[in-house]
Amino acid sequence: MKRFIKNSLYFVIPFVLYSCLIALIDPFNYLNGFGITSEEKKKAIAMHIEPHLYKMIDFKNKPKKNWVLGDSRSNGLYDAMDSATWSNLAYGGASLKEVIQSFWWAREIEKPDTVLIGINLNLYNKYNRRFWVEETINRKSNFFTYAFNKYTFDATFAIITETNQSEEESEPQVELPGAKEQFWRKKLKGTDKFYKNITYPEEYHKQLTEIAIHCKEEGIKLIFWIPPLHKDYHEVLTKYELEEFEAKFKHDLFTIGDVFDFNSSQLTVDENNFRDPVHFNAQVARLIEKEIRSYSPQHSILYKKKWLD
Repeated sequence: MKRFIKNSLYFVIPFVLYSCLIALIDPFNYLNGFGITSEEKKKAIAMHIEPHLYKMIDFKNKPKKNWVLGDSRSNGLYDAMDSATWSNLAYGGASLKEVIQSFWWAREIEKPDTVLIGINLNLYNKYNRRFWVEETINRKSNFFTYAFNKYTFDATFAIITETNQSEEESEPQVELPGAKEQFWRKKLKGTDKFYKNITYPEEYHKQLTEIAIHCKEEGIKLIFWIPPLHKDYHEVLTKYELEEFEAKFKHDLFTIGDVFDFNSSQLTVDENNFRDPVHFNAQVARLIEKEIRSYSPQHSILYKKKWLD
């Protein structure tokens, strides 16, 4: 019996020590302030490793009354918004399925005043079904699943092993000549991934309508916005003959919520407004944020919702 207890301790002790280490570092703030790691370091390291886990736990710890949902373009817009009053539930590469799941997950925690959802045509696709949000909900369901997943391990290891360099020691980040042009061309060649088999998403339309009905009943302001794409990207998309599909996409949105369409504006003309053909820069983000906040469309077309009222 003693031998069994001794062997059991040998087996259990490493798990206990590892759990204590995770609790002390707590890279994603699961324990909401218990860890010894600074918030700045967690944000810089952990959110880069797994933004879904970081943002969802951050929302649970400190829910706000205004939400941004969408993909990397909504994430870029959030950088221009007031983080004291807005929560960021936008993720790079997010699918519309994840946007919808994020809304209902967050709604169980907090009732918002305003929900701002960014949707481009490529998200409005039956086959756009990435499901990281669903996996993240499982990862943070209890301390065991939080501690014993690769992202928590990787973030903990990265925080422990990080070495801080002074400004004098660190090398400046210099963009290689032609890097933007190469990435630009790569983006233009990657359109088949999103548009070759694009199919009308009946289920997504139904689920967005359910969100809109809920928002109307609960007095929640629902706003959609369509991010701008550079004209080079628009020219590539002509080969897919999506004019009717795009018209249907926009009509679906402005029957269930107000829509700011920045993809039908002069913003799409100037290459200097973009980091690549599908991602606008920080200056444009500030312009878009101001326009939506003030409800004064200058670089966008504002469609007022027509159905639910």
